Amino acid sequence: MTLTYKAVVWTGVEKVEIVKKTISTIANGQVLLKVRAAGICGTDMHVLAGKHPEATPPIVLGHEFAGEVVDVGADVDKQIIGSRVGSDSYIGCGKCKYCLSKQTQLCEEGTRELGFNIDGGWAEYVVVPATNLYMLPETVSFIEAGAGCMLNCPMAAIETVGVNAGDTVLILGDGPSSLIMVQLARLKGACKVIISGHRERRLKIALDLGADMVINTHKENIEHIVKSLPNKPNVVIDAVGNSETFKKALLLAGKYGRIHIFGLPEGPINNIPLDQFLWKELTLKSSTGNPALWPVAMALISHGLLKVKPLISHKFSIERAPEAIEFIHSNKTEIVKAIFEINS
Repeated sequence: MTLTYKAVVWTGVEKVEIVKKTISTIANGQVLLKVRAAGICGTDMHVLAGKHPEATPPIVLGHEFAGEVVDVGADVDKQIIGSRVGSDSYIGCGKCKYCLSKQTQLCEEGTRELGFNIDGGWAEYVVVPATNLYMLPETVSFIEAGAGCMLNCPMAAIETVGVNAGDTVLILGDGPSSLIMVQLARLKGACKVIISGHRERRLKIALDLGADMVINTHKENIEHIVKSLPNKPNVVIDAVGNSETFKKALLLAGKYGRIHIFGLPEGPINNIPLDQFLWKELTLKSSTGNPALWPVAMALISHGLLKVKPLISHKFSIERAPEAIEFIHSNKTEIVKAIFEINS
């Protein structure tokens, strides 16, 4: 069997090409997916800019995608052919304590990741380990599942920081992952959910999805507003990831507060007011993702408890990948979440 297909290959800083590639064999433990949807993530934009330390060109981009199993390696159960699936992006050794507990992102041998250093899902077809798959309920669309780490990473953050009933949650940043966290915090029983940002479209969506308060940081003083609240935030999630937002997280968290670093820092975070950390007895948490949470995410979407479709603002074919990337760069206030529709 030799299969020829189209893929989006990152060839250098801000450069992609539509390339024809071939697959001739599927190794043991692997499956071949016909990709139906693939997300365009903020991390992909970091890769395109040459700012991701693990990514080196040339590589097929795409670490969040969903599709159909069309073939399997010799030792994989053929009954899964035809299944609708998504795939986690992390690939570990499969033997260490972290891999065996489905915490592949922490593999002791070091992880590889689809779309960064292994060909990913911005393609008509992709080969992935069978162990990376999770099944899609019939009521979950490929588009919803293709949103990928916009689902898994926020779930890991909410679980790691430990949002509980009665908490006041402040989310710094209005990216699509933050809009998922608004919903998850509400599902966990938070009594007040606040989100800050400066994109009016996203802040309106946040209100529609259950936020109690939005703060436009281009028009309002977040410190003044938060400090005037009767109940200070006991959970603050920094979904931006720079020195200024991390400082704000420390300053705005209430006593005994829990802070989660979610946004990806591009370098060292400097001049941290550690006195705030000490005197308020704060707790600092972090996470990247959690492969074990995929079935939970699918169940929440399937039962209508987690809404993804309102966040999908733009759809593109992979043939339009260069145009899509340029559009995202030029329309940051309009884009919420963009998706490639493939083989549709």
